[in-house]
Amino acid sequence: MAGVLAQDLCVHTCGECQKQMETRWHCPQCTYDLCIGCYAAKGHPHEMVKVGLGLDDSGNQGEPQFRSLREWRRHAIQRCIQSLRHARQCRNAGCPLPTCLKMKRVMEHTKACQRKNNGGCGVCKQFIALCCYHAKHCQENPCPVPYCLNIKQKLRQQEIQYRRQHA
Repeated sequence: MAGVLAQDLCVHTCGECQKQMETRWHCPQCTYDLCIGCYAAKGHPHEMVKVGLGLDDSGNQGEPQFRSLREWRRHAIQRCIQSLRHARQCRNAGCPLPTCLKMKRVMEHTKACQRKNNGGCGVCKQFIALCCYHAKHCQENPCPVPYCLNIKQKLRQQEIQYRRQHA
């Protein structure tokens, strides 16, 4: 599942400052991407479309530099999981954390989405992949993360089946 998550959690590089980002402004005309900061500061001559879950809308100022794309992805996934855990337990409709409302919207979308059952929704695929990544490492019982218990049970079943096949 971690491989699926790495593919589904799209990471792009800003064409201006070279920062890695999840949310970006994309120019369909010249296939050029800008981070939120560069788009706000410099703009682009063509009309751009905002793409992504918006989990890094608060900007990357003050974030540590990473030695590799893998390290950056791991950090980004951990930030998403922290946002998910917070949003799942937060009862404040006016929560000041910028990712809280966004993650609440993603959770609501995933509950109501009709396309997720046939694998046709990218938002749902990313969310479920995030939950799978979390479940592989989760030791909590009960866990507040959606689908965690079911995913852990399925992973255990797969492990038992694998052991039986290779015994």
